[in-house]
Amino acid sequence: MGIFVIDQGPELFWFVNNALLETEIAIKHYQTLEACEEHILKELPPIVVLNACHNYPVEKFINKMRNHVFARNTIFIVFTSNTSDHFKKNLLISGAAQIFYIGMGHNPSPKFLGSYIKWCLSSKAPNANIFDYKPVSFDAEAELRLFGRMGWVSSSHCMIETNLELNPGQSIEFTNLLFGELKIKDVKLQCIERNKVGRYYQYSNSVLCKIIFNDPGYSRVLGAWIQANQDISINKSIKLVYFEDDYSDRANIKQMIKMDKRYCARGYNSIQDITEVLEYQIPHLVLINRALIRGNKKLFEKIKPFMKNHFCHCVTYDTGNDNDKDIAEFKKNYDFALHSPTSVDLPLLESMIQKLEAKLPTDLAPDKNKIYFDKHSKYSRITLHSPAKLTEIATNGGGIILPFVISNFGACEISCQAFNTAMINRNQFFRVFSSQNSSNGVYHFLIFMGQSVKDNLLVKEAVEKIETVGFEKWVNGEF
Repeated sequence: MGIFVIDQGPELFWFVNNALLETEIAIKHYQTLEACEEHILKELPPIVVLNACHNYPVEKFINKMRNHVFARNTIFIVFTSNTSDHFKKNLLISGAAQIFYIGMGHNPSPKFLGSYIKWCLSSKAPNANIFDYKPVSFDAEAELRLFGRMGWVSSSHCMIETNLELNPGQSIEFTNLLFGELKIKDVKLQCIERNKVGRYYQYSNSVLCKIIFNDPGYSRVLGAWIQANQDISINKSIKLVYFEDDYSDRANIKQMIKMDKRYCARGYNSIQDITEVLEYQIPHLVLINRALIRGNKKLFEKIKPFMKNHFCHCVTYDTGNDNDKDIAEFKKNYDFALHSPTSVDLPLLESMIQKLEAKLPTDLAPDKNKIYFDKHSKYSRITLHSPAKLTEIATNGGGIILPFVISNFGACEISCQAFNTAMINRNQFFRVFSSQNSSNGVYHFLIFMGQSVKDNLLVKEAVEKIETVGFEKWVNGEF
């Protein structure tokens, strides 16, 4: 499966092609977002590289694709000449994986672009030698900001999703618009358990947290707000996972997943990674086209132990290729699942949902003492804060020590006063390449994300000076 490049002219296509010249990765060129959208939904490419320098709402398009039932795993790399912080943040919030700045006489390094694309294709277990990383010592205090979502909140607990791997007992400071409006200050979240209910967003971890208040009265304030605002609570109590490889059937499924329903869905076009998908999503209902099962029966059987250990039902369906003999075979060999003779339409799906809701275990059932936030709610966004220690910096990234692990490819913002010495913005965005335990915490190797042309040149200059005079003299202006 290849990479898509979207640009009105051929320049970006050839730039990407040259960056990947030594690989066998296929590349397709489309001139507009409108022309490419259907192809993305049909082929589900792993990466889309697009030029945002033309007059179309790139950030809205990325957000739309990243929220699609089936296309949400596609990675978007953006080329742009718009250097405003506002546009960059909108792109990052929408889900852009990287931003490269282009301008008169400037293009990013083809080698770095090629390395970045290779990393995107293997971010969970990347080759340590993908990037040419040549750091210098950079001994400075910093602050980490990591972003996530709050699924629900009660007067004492909340469920969040984040790329931080909090362990039971660990706590971290956080901020949220709701807590700010209620003037609830100096709050920490303490992990109770991790990854027991799956994920609704696109973060690595879901974490059940106890809210640690600086003032006991804050809990009463939050509880009163929850009771007074039940009308905004939207609980998606049932989670579906579809496995469907036919584009037209995926389009039909997309039409059935409505915003105002009490269920949400994620879709995949293959059962190749079915065990990983199930453990990540932890769905209550799995629907699989039998066409995917016929050639992968051993893979399908992997769902059986998952169903035994979770509140989960499985339904297989057919879109017109089965006969009575096929149905009888599936009923005989796979009695742990239900087998529909036809495809699952909206009335049948909603009937299934209604029956599942009635059987939900107590710990999964809706609770009026909680507010469940819709993904578009302004209150669902959270920022986690932690002190950090920068240990090194290079032209393409840096090293940092944290008390926690951030998952590979997780995005974060690092604020450091020492960046001002290099004349760059003190707040810089990064993605985590890898992490490993060290004697004083967890070391993370970071790659710059959305770095401007100016900042890139200034970092390069700073690295050269530090290499010559050392960090202490450099940070004190002795160069």
